[in-house]
Amino acid sequence: MDIVMIGIDYTDAGLDIRGRFSYTKREQEETVQRLRQLEGISGCILLSTCNRTELIISYESGWKADEKELFCGLKGLSAEEYGSYIHERRGMEAVRDIFFLAGGLKSQILGEDQILTQMKDAADFSRQFFGTDKILETLFRMAVTAGKEVKTRIKLPSANRSAPLAAITGLEQEGENFCGEKCLVIGNGVMGRMTAQLLLDRGADVTVTIRQYRRGIVDVPPSAKRIEYSGRYEKMTECRYIFSATASPNMTITLEKLPLEKLPAETVFVDLAVPRDIQEEIGDCQGIRLYDIDDFGVGLPEETKQSLAEAEKLLEEKVQEFQSWYDAKDVVPMLLQVSEKASEDVLARIDGRLQKKIPGQQEEVEDIVREAVQKVVNKIMFSVRDSVDVSAFRDCVDAMTELYTEDE
Repeated sequence: MDIVMIGIDYTDAGLDIRGRFSYTKREQEETVQRLRQLEGISGCILLSTCNRTELIISYESGWKADEKELFCGLKGLSAEEYGSYIHERRGMEAVRDIFFLAGGLKSQILGEDQILTQMKDAADFSRQFFGTDKILETLFRMAVTAGKEVKTRIKLPSANRSAPLAAITGLEQEGENFCGEKCLVIGNGVMGRMTAQLLLDRGADVTVTIRQYRRGIVDVPPSAKRIEYSGRYEKMTECRYIFSATASPNMTITLEKLPLEKLPAETVFVDLAVPRDIQEEIGDCQGIRLYDIDDFGVGLPEETKQSLAEAEKLLEEKVQEFQSWYDAKDVVPMLLQVSEKASEDVLARIDGRLQKKIPGQQEEVEDIVREAVQKVVNKIMFSVRDSVDVSAFRDCVDAMTELYTEDE
C-alpha cells in the first residue's frame, strides 16, 4: 500500500519541539503546493494541531525519499537533530493510525472532539490546492465517518473534552475557583472562544482580546468584554488568570514587556497554543505559575476500558473496509468496462424491436437503456464487492470480463 505517514506528536516530543513543526495556514498552503510538484507524490494532506503535526502522502510505485529528511526540510530543520522525535508509519499501519486518530483514541485527552473537525479541515484545505488524490480522499472520508460513528455509538467518559476544558478542570482540581475572578483570554479563534465561554460558565469576569483590523467580524461570547490586543499587558495587572490561545507564530506575552511588579499575587498563566504564546522564562518568576497544554493530559480511568475496547473493535472493522476498497480499487475500471459491454449486449438484443416500435426516437431510447443497464450492473457488482472478500469479488469480475471477451 503506497501510503506513508510522517509526523511528530505529544508522545514523541514536548511542546517546544512540537512548536517548531507547527504550521500557519499560509505555510500549509505553500507546503501542499510544494509537495505536489515533487515527482512521484500523488497526494498529500498536512494535519497541524496543538498536539501533533502529521504529513500523509500517497505515492507512485517506485517513489523513494528519506521521509524524515523531507519532513524536517519542509520546516528548514535538520533531520540529524530532530529525527529521533519523528515517527514513520507505512501502509496499513499508517491507515490504522489515521482511523484511530479520527476516533479520538490517539489524542492526549481520550475522545476529544476537535480532532474530527481538524482532520476534515486538513483534507478540505489540501483539496483547495489540488493536494489530495482518490486514495487520500477516500481514506480521510472513511476515517472521519468512522470517528463520528465512535462518538455516536460508544460512550467514552472523557468525550466532549478539549484542551481549554482540560486546563480549566485541571486547575479546579488543584483548588482554583474562577467564580468572580477577572480572567483575560488572549485570542478569539476557536480555542479562545471556547476558553472564554468555559470561564463565563463558571462565573468569571472575562475579557477577550481582539485585533483592531478584525473588529467587525470577530465572534466572542456575548457576556465577555473586549479589548484591543495591544492593551493586553495593561489588562493583565487586573487579572489573576491569563489564558493565551492564538494561532500566531510569535509570542503573545514576553518577559521583557510583562509588568511583573503590577501583577496580582499568584498570577496564573495558561498557554494553550502551539507554538508557544507565552515565553517559558515567565514561569520562573516569583509569584507566577505558568502552565502549558502538556500539563493537563488526562489519564485513562478504569471504567473506560470496556468502552475503549468497543471503540477499537469498531475502528478495526472500518480499517478492514478501507483495505478491501483499496485492494479492489484496480478492479473498478474493469467493472465499468463490463457494465458498458453489458449495455451494448442488451441493445443488440432489442435493437430490431426498437426500430419497429419507436421510429425516429431510437437513438434517444438507446441512450436511456444504456445508462439504465450500466447502473444496474454496477449496483449489483458493487453490492457483491461489499458482501464477499476481495478474492471472490475479483473472480466475479474476471468471469464477467471473460464472458464478454469470448463474445467478441
